[in-house]
Amino acid sequence: MSEAKHTLPYYGWFVLAAAAVSEMLAQGATSYGAGLFVLPLQAEFGLSRADASSSVIILFVGTLFLSPAAGRILDRAPIRLAVGVGAVCFSLALAMIGWSASLWIMVLALLVPAAMGFSLLGPMMTATITSRWFFRRRGLALGIAAVATSGGGILVVPFLSRAIELYGWRHALLAEAGVFLAVILGLVLLILRDNPSSAGLGEHPENKGKNEGASVAEDGRAQIGQQAWRWQQTLGSRAFWAPSLLIATISGLCQALVVSAPAYGQQLGFTLAASAFLISAFSIAAALTKIAAGVMSDFSDKRVLIFVSAMLLMVSLAILCLATGYGTVLAAISIAGVALGGVLPASNALIAERFGAARFGSVIGWTYVLIYGSVILAVRFAGWSFDRTGGYHATFVGLLFTTLAISVLALLIDLRPDSKP
Repeated sequence: MSEAKHTLPYYGWFVLAAAAVSEMLAQGATSYGAGLFVLPLQAEFGLSRADASSSVIILFVGTLFLSPAAGRILDRAPIRLAVGVGAVCFSLALAMIGWSASLWIMVLALLVPAAMGFSLLGPMMTATITSRWFFRRRGLALGIAAVATSGGGILVVPFLSRAIELYGWRHALLAEAGVFLAVILGLVLLILRDNPSSAGLGEHPENKGKNEGASVAEDGRAQIGQQAWRWQQTLGSRAFWAPSLLIATISGLCQALVVSAPAYGQQLGFTLAASAFLISAFSIAAALTKIAAGVMSDFSDKRVLIFVSAMLLMVSLAILCLATGYGTVLAAISIAGVALGGVLPASNALIAERFGAARFGSVIGWTYVLIYGSVILAVRFAGWSFDRTGGYHATFVGLLFTTLAISVLALLIDLRPDSKP
C-alpha cells in the first residue's frame, strides 16, 4: 500500500490545486476586479476618482490588521476549518455589498468579513499550505501556487466584466457570492487536507529530508509544545525585512496599476473590453513568470530573482510615463506582470527557507501587513494624483521613484552580515 501511494500522483498537487482555485476566486473579486467597479461607483454615488477607487483600500486596511491573526489561525487551526470560515465570511461580504444602498454598510462589509475572508483565502493561505506539503520541489510548487493570484485576473475578470455589462454591478456581486461559496466549500470538503502525514504521505519522496514532526502536528497545527514565534522575533530579523520590503513594494505598486488600468485605458480612448484586457495581459504575464521563477528558485539565488523583478517594474513604469498607444501600454503592463510574477514565488521560498514551515504562516502574516500597507498607499496615491492632475503621469513617476528607493534600502539590509535568523 505504501509503494502504491508513492507511485500515484502526489496528493499534494491536488491540495495545491484546491487552495489555488480558492485563492483565484478571492483575488479575482478583489485585487483584479476592483478596477471594474470604479466607474459604476463613481456614477451611482457621485464619488471622486480617489474615493471610487477606495474599495480595495478599505479591504486591505482590514487585512492589514487581521493578517497576523489569520497567519496564526492558518498555523494552528485545521485547514478545512480556516478556509471554510474564510469562504463564508467572504461570500457574506459580497452579498452585503450587492444588497446594500448604504456606503457605510459597504465599508463595514469590506473592513471586517471581506478582510477576514480574504486573509484566510488569499495568497497567505496558499503559500502556507504549499510550504507544508512540499519540500523537495517547494520553489516550483510556490511558483504554481502564486499563479492563482494571476488566475483571478485571467479567468474571473472577463466573466465579471461581462456580468456587470449585462446585469449591473450589484447582481454581478450577488452571483459571485453564491458561486464562490459553493465552489470553495466543495473543495474544502472533498480535497483539502492539513499536511502529508494526515494523508499517510509523511515518508513520500517529496518530503525526504524534511523534519515534519518538528514543524507541524498530525492535525496540521503547530505543535503545542513548540515555543511560540513572537512578533518581536519576526520584526527584529533582517531575514524578514529584505524580501518582505520588496514583495510589499512590488505588490502594492502593481495593484495600483491594476486598479488604474481600466480607467486609464478608457481615458486614452480604448474600449472597455480593450481596457479590461490590460488586466488579463498583466495576469497572464505574471502567471507564466511565476512558474518559471518558482523553478529557478529551487536552483538559483532567490535574492537575485527578487531584485531583477524590482528592476523590471521600474522599466514598466518608465515606459508608462511616456506611452499613449495601446500596444506600448499593453507591453508596459505585461512587463509589470513579469515583475510581480518573479517576486512572489522567490520571496515566499526565501521566507520558507529561512524560517521553516512551522513559522511560515506567522511570519508571512507580517509580510502581508507590509503588502497591504503598500497597496493602500499606492492605490490611494494613484486616485489622489488623478484628481489633482487629471491624469496618471504623476502616478507613474511617483511609483517609479518609490521602487528605486525601496530597492536600494532592501539591498543594503540584505547585504548586512548574519541575515539568517
